Amino acid sequence: MSDILGIMTHRIGHPGSFTRHAKSALAEKFSGILVYTPKDVNLTTRRITGYVYKGGGTWNKRTLPFPKINMDIGFYTGSQGTRATLVKKVPAFPFTGYGIGNKIRIQKHLIASPVLRPYLLPTEQVKDPDGFIAFAKKYRSVMLKPINGWGGRDIVRVTLENGQFKVQSNNELTQRLSASGLRNFIRRALRKERHLMQQWIDIRNKQGVIYDIRALMLKKSEDNWQTAGIAVREAKRGRITSNLKSGGHAYEASAYLKKEFGDEKGEALAKSIRELAEYIPDFTEKSYKSRLCELGIDLAVDASGKLWLLEINIKPGKLIMRQLYGQKAWEQSLHTHFQYARSLFPKTK
Repeated sequence: MSDILGIMTHRIGHPGSFTRHAKSALAEKFSGILVYTPKDVNLTTRRITGYVYKGGGTWNKRTLPFPKINMDIGFYTGSQGTRATLVKKVPAFPFTGYGIGNKIRIQKHLIASPVLRPYLLPTEQVKDPDGFIAFAKKYRSVMLKPINGWGGRDIVRVTLENGQFKVQSNNELTQRLSASGLRNFIRRALRKERHLMQQWIDIRNKQGVIYDIRALMLKKSEDNWQTAGIAVREAKRGRITSNLKSGGHAYEASAYLKKEFGDEKGEALAKSIRELAEYIPDFTEKSYKSRLCELGIDLAVDASGKLWLLEINIKPGKLIMRQLYGQKAWEQSLHTHFQYARSLFPKTK
């Protein structure tokens, strides 16, 4: 069992749901996988209790020593997130990739790059309601985002119109609030979790539909980043974010941008997007002095044709691969992480 692959996640449910992961591991010559959550890790005894699959369709609950290489595919909140961070700090417990912190910490790293700085939007952590209102008055329209959010969750757009604040989200009716009402709204949001505020830019296409661009960067072996795909993610009409799981659609980026901005401008934008996407992974690893295994890079082009870098994330969804490139490309994008895990295995101790 010395060459078993560890897979840490936030919830197991039925272990059979990880059969795809097991098959990818076996295809890369691992003897099997051990699926576990952060609370299943005993840092004192250096053993893990989880579900083991070695082939044949059978899952068994076992307690094993730390695997020599691990993948982290979980999305953690609260105390579980604290526990996951603690687990990943143990030198004798190596992972294919490590965290890069919340959106504010990421912004601080990105803005340190002279290459990336011109593409970054004004972004600050929300300290209090009055600070948010001042920011909204300065930029007229802003986004309110949880600093640990993902997938467009709980994002709100606030726009100053005729002395009132229009509050829009994906899941609720638009509200119109006074300054006092907005203060209460922000106060409630901050009681739930920390947020950032970011200038809103007009990223609607000619039909008035929100869209952005996702570049999916994967690492097959050490120092070998590959551009798996670059796609426009067009939102479902009426939504303020373009998450594909919420009914959005993926399109080939270059053709889409040429349609929006003309051949010459569209081609130049597509070239710049690819160059930024290829620059960011190496820069991020060097900035954090930490290993990464995959990155989702989210960019946008505003109505004037200016390119912006919205954010980066270390556990990107890969639906663009299936929608744009087909089932086999999607399956390969999922499998690449296992190839990288195998490439690291001989180097672990």
